[in-house]
This record gives sequence, C-alpha cells and structure tokens, in this order.
Amino acid sequence: MSFQTQWPRLRQAFSHTADQLFLNHAAISPLPLPAVVAIQAYAQDRHRDCIENYEPLMERIARLRAHLAHYLNAQPTELAFVSNTSQGLSILAHDFPWQAGDRILLNTLEFPSNVYPFLNLQSRGVHVDFVDHRDYYLPLEDIIAALTPQTRVLSISHVQFLTGQRHDLATLGKVCAEWDIVFCVDGIQSLGATQIDVKACQIDFLAAGGQKWMMGLQGQAFVYLSESLQKRLHSPATVGWLSVEDAWELLDYRLSPRQDAARYEIATPNGIGLTALLAAREFLDSFDAQGWTEHVLALTTALWQGFAERGYTPVTPVDPQERLGIVTVPCVDAEARQQALKAQNIYISAREQRFLRVSPHGYNSLEEIAAFFKAFDSL
Repeated sequence: MSFQTQWPRLRQAFSHTADQLFLNHAAISPLPLPAVVAIQAYAQDRHRDCIENYEPLMERIARLRAHLAHYLNAQPTELAFVSNTSQGLSILAHDFPWQAGDRILLNTLEFPSNVYPFLNLQSRGVHVDFVDHRDYYLPLEDIIAALTPQTRVLSISHVQFLTGQRHDLATLGKVCAEWDIVFCVDGIQSLGATQIDVKACQIDFLAAGGQKWMMGLQGQAFVYLSESLQKRLHSPATVGWLSVEDAWELLDYRLSPRQDAARYEIATPNGIGLTALLAAREFLDSFDAQGWTEHVLALTTALWQGFAERGYTPVTPVDPQERLGIVTVPCVDAEARQQALKAQNIYISAREQRFLRVSPHGYNSLEEIAAFFKAFDSL
C-alpha cells in the first residue's frame, strides 16, 4: 500500500491538526495518539493495576531494542538507551582511547551537543578542528580535505539543525573507513523522517534523541556502537548496577562490565519514555518508509519554492539529496514573524535572531504549506 493511500490513517493520529498548524518538528514533535494511549496505560499501571511493572517493562525494552536495530540495520547488542543525544555523544568522547595530539573534526554549523563533549577533551591534549561553512553551506570536499593523519574521529550531524543540509553519509563513511577514522553521526534531525543504514554507511557511532522526528518523549535517546568500536573503547567512565554481567547477583561486587552496548545503561531505565518511544515507532513504522521520506521532501520542496517566489533565498540546499525536513530562510524580523504566526496557532522556529526555520513532518500536507504561506503573506 502506498504512503498516500495510508496517509489518512496517519493524519487521524494527530488531534492537534484540528486547530493548529505545527511545522516545528526540528524542535519537538507532537506525540501520535498510540504513544499517548501507551503513556496513559503505563501511568495507570504504576498508579494501580501493575505497580511493580518491571517484567512487562523489560519486555517492551527488548522489543524497542530489536525494533530500532532493524530500523538501523544493526544488531540489538549494538544499541544502548540513554537520556539524550548529549549524553550519548559523551560516551564516545569519554571512552575513546585518546592520545595527546589526536584530532577530532567537527564543523561550524553543529548543534552544541555535538561540540561540547569533544571540546571538553582539550585538557587531555586532544585537538578539535572545525570545517568552516561557506555562507551556511558545508561542501563535502571541504570536510574530506580537512581530515589529517592525526584525525581519530569525524563527528557530524546527518541533517544540520539550522540550515537543514543533509550530508552524504555513505561517502563520508567510506573515506573514514579508508583512513581508519571513527565515523560518528548525530541522527536526531533525520531519523524518523528517513532511515539510516549504519552498515551501508560504515557508521561506527550514532546518537539520536527521540523527541523530534522519532516522535517520542523528551529525556529518551539511544546510541549505536558498532561491535568493532565497542572493542576499542575503554571501560565505561560511568557505571552502575546494571552495567555489569550478572547484575542480579546483588552482593557479588565484581565489576565485570557487560560485553555489549547495554553496559552504558547504568541503572533504572526511563520506563515511560521507552514505552512511549516503542508505541510511537511501532505505529509510525507501519507506514511505507520510502513514501514517508518522499512526502517530507515534497513538503520542503513546496516551502523552498514558496520562499524563493517571495524573494527569500533559503540557506537550505535546493537539491533534495541535500535536504530533508527543514527549510530555513534569513529574515530580518524573524522573531516578530514567528510570534505573529504563533498568535494564529502556526508554529515554526526563529533561530539565531535572523532565521526562520520551518520543519514539516509526514502527517503534514501540501494544503498546510499553502495555509502557512497565506498567513506569512498577511503579516
């Protein structure tokens, strides 16, 4: 069944569409109805029906781990649940076997989550290099040219949070593999709008929060660590009672870390966050994935062209291969326009005091893009 045929069922899962036009998924997404139902059931269990809900929660966590592994073309043993993208990226920053003089390559358009964990290593003699953008665009050749024999990690967002530029992960992964460089990807602005094949792209490490395009709750994220990278990392910098083998041998204090990625899940899991993410993903992944991505690209094409027709030049690339769910334009009165649209129940972002960022998702429609521009033109 095609995505367009499935779309009405998807639309019905978002009640806010009755009186709001939400185009701000790069900030946070609404919860689909199946996630809301799952959250309510979880709360009822903890309130009365199944207060000691450890066993059903463990079953849901196992299902979610298997589901996400399939989504990424990974193994369940290569996934760990964490609180947020920053915590996830900090695992790589803290536990990689750095030597003085090693280098990390970033760029000057990254969200701070993908910068601060690595800048924090400078006291250990690790150097951080930045690829400068060219008028808010990062050419692939500039990234590759900035790699050095001392570069140990290249970390990059699949889709940049401000400009919406989507990077060629397959080419970057191939180059990193040839240079024996760890390839780290921040997937928070793409996963949910599209899939990432971590094996095909030769990704070593990936982190993503669930509250944006994945349509889960804040405070729930996950990381992927390839089996080969797991073998290279030091023992976890942070451990807890669930980090070890035989965790239920409670009075046997042998610190024997688990031999899979779950050693980074140190203690009590975020039960309600994991439950919501499982419900959201099982529902949303029942729709045609390729059709979903094509629909999102159709929406951003309409946005890009609509802004261009009005004399605005988006900093988002026009090529569909280089964008996904975000279109951003310079706008001198960005804050005022964002607030004026909000007063009409239309939600977008104002960024860096001079950009408007619009980010539709799969349940949005071309009619809503037209409605956005009608309101935009009236300001």
